[in-house]
Amino acid sequence: MAISPLQLLRPHRLPEGIYVEIIADLFSATPSIVVFLLSQCVIGAAIFAQTGDPYVLALTLIAIVISIERIWMIRRYHRAATGRPLSRDAAMIWERRFAIRSIATAATVSAIGVRCFMLPDPTVHMLISGVISTYAAGTVTRVAYRPRLALLNVLIVAVPPSIACILNGGLIYVCLGLITLMFLFGAFDIVKHAYATAVSQLTLKRKFAGLAQQDALTGLANRLGLDENLETVIADAQRNGHGLAVHSLDLDRFKAANDLYGHPAGDAILREVARRLTRLTRASDLLVRLGGDEFVLVQTGVAEREQATGLASRIVEDIGSYYSVNGYTIEIGTSVGIALLTDDVLAPDELLARADQALYQAKRTRSGYAVYTMAPHLVPSLNDGDDFQDRDAISRKTVNLR
Repeated sequence: MAISPLQLLRPHRLPEGIYVEIIADLFSATPSIVVFLLSQCVIGAAIFAQTGDPYVLALTLIAIVISIERIWMIRRYHRAATGRPLSRDAAMIWERRFAIRSIATAATVSAIGVRCFMLPDPTVHMLISGVISTYAAGTVTRVAYRPRLALLNVLIVAVPPSIACILNGGLIYVCLGLITLMFLFGAFDIVKHAYATAVSQLTLKRKFAGLAQQDALTGLANRLGLDENLETVIADAQRNGHGLAVHSLDLDRFKAANDLYGHPAGDAILREVARRLTRLTRASDLLVRLGGDEFVLVQTGVAEREQATGLASRIVEDIGSYYSVNGYTIEIGTSVGIALLTDDVLAPDELLARADQALYQAKRTRSGYAVYTMAPHLVPSLNDGDDFQDRDAISRKTVNLR
């Protein structure tokens, strides 16, 4: 992914998932902040002991306070992000908080550097040069995911001390100041490369994660996609006070059609079923093929029971329409079990189990669909013949168009 210098400095809107993950990585910086805090204590104490300068001592104490507050902010972020991913707006707020404290730290380090070059002690100059170089390098590598913040930090921490170093006079100090300023050009390229690499890796990661959660035949989410997303969907519904219904489906007479006309015809039927189900759902719903002829539809925004039963009725009607495959017109059907998310606190597995029990009830009574209304152990299990997978029945319901 090639990024020009202007693109690096210009605001670039990343996809929400990638942006949120990048911000999360910023807030994994506690170890490096702790290292900076400890080193600042040692270095500040050493410089004060060497020079007795009160300004260095005061700036060191400010840097320590900022570092402690940054660690506390990171703890607050992790509490806010526990259990669910942040929205883009929330992530932007946390990024601003991080940026303010990061810039404050860089400004404090820069001020210490300027003050140290004002002192007539070459050993202090040597020590603070190492501190500035180390801090700038750490910023470049640690905050490169947010290029503008990284470069701003480097400018703040490097330019004022470099100018103070040059003004100190002498060939060595001029060379040291100029070399530090030259570091900025290298830092720009490092930030550009690190940012491009990070975005590319996260894009590929999310792409492969999406493929892992996708059913290869139908393009719907698979069982892994259901496991990864159902808990989040339930949590969002409970947090926002929205209703939710889980529809458990499987196809009637599909196995007989698959045996009679072959697996390619069966695959074509499954793809068409997925297309019809997709047409009946909304973007906020979660549609999953569990495997074989089993599907799960998580319907969001359900304000009343009739919304769920109305959708189930449309599913039964639409899936029960004829399928034209390889010159044959084939008729199958479906049964739907519905589990409604009520005020009860239900785990995803419990909600799916209720939908499955309602599905058994619908198939046993041949009613098309049923809503979970009783304890799972009171619903009788199906016999093998209850799936209506009768080869003769399929033959009678199939018209040969050849």
